[in-house]
Amino acid sequence: MSEEKKQVLRMLQDGKVSIDEAMKLLDAIDEGKGGQSSPNRSGRMLRVRIDEEGKTKVNVNIPLSLAKWALKLIPANARHELMDQHIDIDEVLSSITETTIGKIVDIQDDETKVEVFVE
Repeated sequence: MSEEKKQVLRMLQDGKVSIDEAMKLLDAIDEGKGGQSSPNRSGRMLRVRIDEEGKTKVNVNIPLSLAKWALKLIPANARHELMDQHIDIDEVLSSITETTIGKIVDIQDDETKVEVFVE
């Protein structure tokens, strides 16, 4: 089972998504996997890595086609923290949806490192 599918099942187990939402996510992951063998944009992945004090705190891989939907799952306090660091998640996503490939965010301070990639 892919890591993306495991993440969806964890979100379902934690009550973050409903059964219907989980089914839609799983279907979209399957569709995205099929698209990876062709050069179309639907098979691209959004990869987010956050390390704090040398330990990985967040390691998320999301089909880019699901990224907009997944933004609804970001807690308001986390969204505010990103905005405090001048990171507008909606703007980042809209700018990468069509053309960008590679590292799009690389932030590092004394204790925290945030990286976002499109592959």
